Amino acid sequence: MSFNPNQGKKFAEVLKETPRVNDDSSKEVSSKESSNYIKREKRRPYTFSLTPSARTKLTEIAKEHGYSSSSSFLNDVILQDKL
Repeated sequence: MSFNPNQGKKFAEVLKETPRVNDDSSKEVSSKESSNYIKREKRRPYTFSLTPSARTKLTEIAKEHGYSSSSSFLNDVILQDKL
């Protein structure tokens, strides 16, 4: 795709033609989205030691429960008090 110097003019024309959205309607959408929003903590890396057999077992159990990573599985198990 090559650069077309007239394309910037086309974008400007389209932006002038598009009607502006009222701020009230955007507030409604954001409140609807926030009600469906699940607040999650940001993940941070932690280092701990396991024996190789424990790590293998953890990975197997995580896959059996449909998790793609053992850290996600371990996180959910701890937070759901299933230990």
